[in-house]
Amino acid sequence: MAQTDDYVLGRSYSEGLRLETQHLLFNIHNGSTMNTKIPVTPESKVADIGTGTGVWLLDMATQVPPTVQLDGFDISDEQFPHESNVPSNVHFRIADAFSKVPDDCFEKYDIVHIRYFCCIVRGGNPEKIVQHALDLLKPGGYLQWDDGDLSPEGLFIKGAEAEAFATFARQATSALNFIFSWVRDLPKYAQTAGLEVLDFRREKWPKALVPTATRTFILGHIAGIGALYTIGHESLPPREQADALLVDLIGSIRKGGVYVHTPVHLLARKPA
Repeated sequence: MAQTDDYVLGRSYSEGLRLETQHLLFNIHNGSTMNTKIPVTPESKVADIGTGTGVWLLDMATQVPPTVQLDGFDISDEQFPHESNVPSNVHFRIADAFSKVPDDCFEKYDIVHIRYFCCIVRGGNPEKIVQHALDLLKPGGYLQWDDGDLSPEGLFIKGAEAEAFATFARQATSALNFIFSWVRDLPKYAQTAGLEVLDFRREKWPKALVPTATRTFILGHIAGIGALYTIGHESLPPREQADALLVDLIGSIRKGGVYVHTPVHLLARKPA
């Protein structure tokens, strides 16, 4: 594991399942695993930054020729799948997305994928991640970035319990220096870095996906609350109060309560 790892959501069994459920949600929402505008050839090389359990790459391995190289990078190997369950063209390695790309990976990839860095980027500036992706890409290569707008404007909240929990969540994320407005400004950051933006969508979950999106979003908060109170912060209310707000929110789902973020999809290309 890289020494700079401060990932707040943890890597428990349930967190792995949350990541994989979110993968399925994005596939349904986007209509595909990879944007259909991205060309794939038998010689393509694909990188997944912040790969986690590797679910996106493992899904891609079922859709592309076995000669396509699929490489996953993460700051920790705790969630990597066992090698016995990994196709021969899929590989995982430890790398820090906030640092210089490994020398053997510079401008190596035709496609780079990133997902859910909203709760990794602190201070509201993703420039280092964008540059990392740019350095991995060959000239003419494609970047696909799927994320979540967790800013107040990006949340869909319904019910008194959800409103109460959202107030606590804003306080908690502020304590951890998370500023989410950068997600909706991804095209600006991509263009500033020199990428050509081909597609940008910031669309609410379809009504049929809202219950599942709510449950997975809440699972992330369960992990986040645990991390918050392990770290400790003077601005936080007593732990039992936070837990009570969470229990009330979960109970409200059966009564139509909603607490979800807005998904975001970016497709950009590095000039040839």
